[in-house]
This record gives sequence, structure tokens and C-alpha cells, in this order.
Amino acid sequence: MESLSLEEKNRAELRETLEAISGVRRALVDGPPWTVFLVCEAAATLPEPVEARVRAAMEIAGLHGLDVQLHVSYLSAPEPRRRVAFVGAHLSYPQVGHARAQVSLEWQDRVVAGEAEGASGPAADLRLCALAAVRALEQVLPDTPVAQLVGVKSVRVFDHDLVIVLLRSATNSNQPVVGACLDTSGPARSASLAVLNATNRVLGNYLVVGD
Repeated sequence: MESLSLEEKNRAELRETLEAISGVRRALVDGPPWTVFLVCEAAATLPEPVEARVRAAMEIAGLHGLDVQLHVSYLSAPEPRRRVAFVGAHLSYPQVGHARAQVSLEWQDRVVAGEAEGASGPAADLRLCALAAVRALEQVLPDTPVAQLVGVKSVRVFDHDLVIVLLRSATNSNQPVVGACLDTSGPARSASLAVLNATNRVLGNYLVVGD
């Protein structure tokens, strides 16, 4: 039986056949002259090269007798990213009228800590905890400006206590970032998580894990 020409093939069916091959994201059939373009998953994630499986599928489809050019492009492997993980926060009062906040964060199996001390009080305690969280982030990215704490406040919204922090980007003073957290576990934890909520997305571009 003679091989069918590519012009007589249903291009949609051929494209579906090629895209059904594991590792093939997109297929495009163009011509004449006939060319098949493929966009495939990152080569490092595939158990074997795609080209051999594609050519085998084309032969099964009856295209082995045609001069078909095959062009394969592989997507780049995505760089793994993570968010900084909250480990814990502690607020102590070493003496009357004085408070110390300690916040611990984890990044790449390494725990870092930030501290802040100052006068105590409901509003002051929140600020110390938020400042300690910012300083802990500075330990995660020692060579990258993180953010400057502008303010922190506890508010009552919809019958719930909420801690809100406002920070200013260290690289762009006109770019404020806001984070919030329900105050369900005390000021130390709530203020720390509010800082992380404000900064994790901004810092995501810097937090890249190497292979």
C-alpha cells in the first residue's frame, strides 16, 4: 500500500497524534515544504528524547515516505522557588517597661533569627515583632535590600482582630507593600506573619534554589 501524502492527511488528526506523545506540549504542521514544529517539555524532565518517538508515530501514520522536516524546541526547566517559612516568634519582657522580640524563619533548611528591643506597650510590642521579622528576612538575603518598616497596627474588622503592616520597598521608596494576618495567636506571631505576607511575593524573584 502506497504511503499517503501529507496533503491527504487530516492535519488536525496528525497534530492530535503528536501532542498525545508524552512530553510534547504543542505541535504545528506547516508546508509545503512540509515541516513539523514541536514544543516539548524541558529535556531534563524527559526519560528519553522526543524525536525518536515522534518519528515512530509519523511512520505509523504513514509519513515515512515523505521528506518531512522535524524541528523540536524544548522548554527551559523552571527554576524552583520557595517561600520563606515561619518557624516561631517570641516576645519577652526582661524588665519592666522593656520588651524583646525574637523571630525565627527557615530558608533552605537553615534557620535564621531577627531581634528587636525597645519600650513595651500594646502598639510598641507589635512594632518590635514586625521589626524583628524584617531583620530575620535580612538574614535570609544579606546582600539584598529587603524593606523598611513604616508602621504596624491592630484593627478590628468584621468582629475579628487583624494585624496590618505597611512596609516600603528598600529599592523603590514609592512602592509600599501591605500585609495582614488575623490576630489569633498573640502579637508576636501575628505581626511576623503579616510581614511575611507583605514580603514573600516581592522577594520571590530573589529566592531561587539552585540545582
